[in-house]
Amino acid sequence: MKAFHIDPLNKKITEVEYNGDYKQIYDHINASTFDVATLYDNGDGAYIDDEGLFVENQHFWIHKNFPTPLAGIGLLLGLDEEGDSTSPKTTIEELIGDVKWVGDRHDVTVLVRFNPGMEDYRPHYFTE
Repeated sequence: MKAFHIDPLNKKITEVEYNGDYKQIYDHINASTFDVATLYDNGDGAYIDDEGLFVENQHFWIHKNFPTPLAGIGLLLGLDEEGDSTSPKTTIEELIGDVKWVGDRHDVTVLVRFNPGMEDYRPHYFTE
Protein backbone atom coordinates (compact mmCIF):
# COMPACT_ATOMS: atom_id res chain seq x y z
CA MET A 1 0.00 0.00 0.00
CA LYS A 2 1.09 3.57 -0.41
CA ALA A 3 2.21 5.85 2.40
CA PHE A 4 3.68 9.35 2.45
CA HIS A 5 7.20 9.91 3.78
CA ILE A 6 7.67 13.34 5.39
CA ASP A 7 11.37 14.25 5.49
CA PRO A 8 12.10 17.54 7.29
CA LEU A 9 15.87 17.35 6.74
CA ASN A 10 15.53 17.37 2.95
CA LYS A 11 12.19 19.23 3.00
CA LYS A 12 10.48 16.61 0.85
CA ILE A 13 7.28 14.61 0.94
CA THR A 14 7.28 11.50 -1.23
CA GLU A 15 5.11 8.48 -1.82
CA VAL A 16 6.61 5.20 -0.54
CA GLU A 17 5.45 1.61 -0.32
CA TYR A 18 4.38 0.17 3.03
CA ASN A 19 3.80 -3.58 3.33
CA GLY A 20 1.41 -3.41 6.30
CA ASP A 21 3.89 -4.85 8.80
CA TYR A 22 4.28 -2.38 11.67
CA LYS A 23 7.97 -3.32 11.92
CA GLN A 24 8.56 -1.61 8.57
CA ILE A 25 7.45 1.70 10.14
CA TYR A 26 10.63 1.68 12.23
CA ASP A 27 12.72 1.54 9.07
CA HIS A 28 10.72 4.26 7.31
CA ILE A 29 11.13 6.74 10.17
CA ASN A 30 14.56 5.64 11.46
CA ALA A 31 13.27 4.95 14.97
CA SER A 32 13.12 2.23 17.60
CA THR A 33 9.76 3.37 19.05
CA PHE A 34 6.94 5.34 17.48
CA ASP A 35 3.79 7.26 18.24
CA VAL A 36 1.00 8.51 15.99
CA ALA A 37 -0.17 12.10 15.57
CA THR A 38 -3.67 12.11 14.06
CA LEU A 39 -3.66 14.89 11.48
CA TYR A 40 -6.96 14.55 9.62
CA ASP A 41 -10.60 13.91 10.54
CA ASN A 42 -10.54 10.98 8.10
CA GLY A 43 -8.17 9.15 10.47
CA ASP A 44 -4.95 9.74 8.55
CA GLY A 45 -2.04 10.19 10.92
CA ALA A 46 1.73 10.47 10.95
CA TYR A 47 3.86 7.85 12.63
CA ILE A 48 6.79 9.65 14.26
CA ASP A 49 9.78 8.72 16.42
CA ASP A 50 8.53 8.62 20.02
CA GLU A 51 12.02 9.67 21.14
CA GLY A 52 12.52 12.20 18.34
CA LEU A 53 13.09 15.09 20.71
CA PHE A 54 16.24 13.39 22.00
CA VAL A 55 17.86 12.80 18.59
CA GLU A 56 20.98 14.83 17.77
CA ASN A 57 20.73 17.12 14.72
CA GLN A 58 16.96 16.66 14.58
CA HIS A 59 14.78 18.57 12.13
CA PHE A 60 11.16 19.53 12.68
CA TRP A 61 7.96 20.14 10.73
CA ILE A 62 4.48 21.36 11.61
CA HIS A 63 1.08 20.38 10.21
CA LYS A 64 -1.82 22.80 9.95
CA ASN A 65 -4.01 20.45 12.03
CA PHE A 66 -1.50 19.85 14.85
CA PRO A 67 -0.54 22.59 17.35
CA THR A 68 3.16 21.88 17.89
CA PRO A 69 6.17 21.06 15.73
CA LEU A 70 6.81 17.36 15.15
CA ALA A 71 10.32 15.92 15.46
CA GLY A 72 11.92 13.92 12.69
CA ILE A 73 10.61 11.88 9.81
CA GLY A 74 6.89 11.15 9.59
CA LEU A 75 5.05 8.40 7.75
CA LEU A 76 1.44 9.24 6.89
CA LEU A 77 -0.95 6.28 6.83
CA GLY A 78 -4.68 5.82 7.10
CA LEU A 79 -6.75 3.58 9.35
CA ASP A 80 -9.68 1.26 8.72
CA GLU A 81 -12.59 0.60 11.10
CA GLU A 82 -10.60 -2.07 12.97
CA GLY A 83 -7.55 0.15 13.47
CA ASP A 84 -5.42 -1.50 10.79
CA SER A 85 -3.23 0.61 8.54
CA THR A 86 -4.45 1.58 5.09
CA SER A 87 -3.28 3.90 2.37
CA PRO A 88 -3.97 7.51 3.35
CA LYS A 89 -7.24 9.04 2.17
CA THR A 90 -5.46 12.41 2.02
CA THR A 91 -3.74 13.18 -1.28
CA ILE A 92 -0.04 13.94 -1.41
CA GLU A 93 -0.86 17.38 -2.84
CA GLU A 94 -3.08 18.17 0.15
CA LEU A 95 -0.41 16.94 2.57
CA ILE A 96 2.27 19.06 0.88
CA GLY A 97 0.04 22.13 1.30
CA ASP A 98 -0.61 21.32 4.96
CA VAL A 99 3.05 20.94 6.05
CA LYS A 100 5.61 23.66 6.80
CA TRP A 101 9.27 23.06 7.55
CA VAL A 102 10.28 24.40 10.97
CA GLY A 103 14.04 23.83 10.93
CA ASP A 104 16.46 22.29 13.39
CA ARG A 105 16.60 22.17 17.20
CA HIS A 106 18.02 25.71 17.33
CA ASP A 107 15.03 27.07 15.37
CA VAL A 108 12.57 25.33 17.71
CA THR A 109 14.45 26.57 20.79
CA VAL A 110 14.23 30.17 19.56
CA LEU A 111 10.53 29.74 18.78
CA VAL A 112 9.80 28.44 22.27
CA ARG A 113 11.96 30.99 24.12
CA PHE A 114 10.37 33.96 22.38
CA ASN A 115 6.87 32.58 22.95
CA PRO A 116 6.82 31.36 26.57
CA GLY A 117 3.69 29.46 27.52
CA MET A 118 2.45 29.20 23.96
CA GLU A 119 0.67 25.92 23.29
CA ASP A 120 -0.26 26.36 19.63
CA TYR A 121 2.51 27.37 17.21
CA ARG A 122 0.48 27.18 13.99
CA PRO A 123 -0.10 30.96 13.75
CA HIS A 124 3.68 31.34 13.17
CA TYR A 125 3.51 29.12 10.09
CA PHE A 126 -0.03 29.29 8.72
CA THR A 127 -2.01 32.41 7.90
CA GLU A 128 -5.63 31.59 7.20
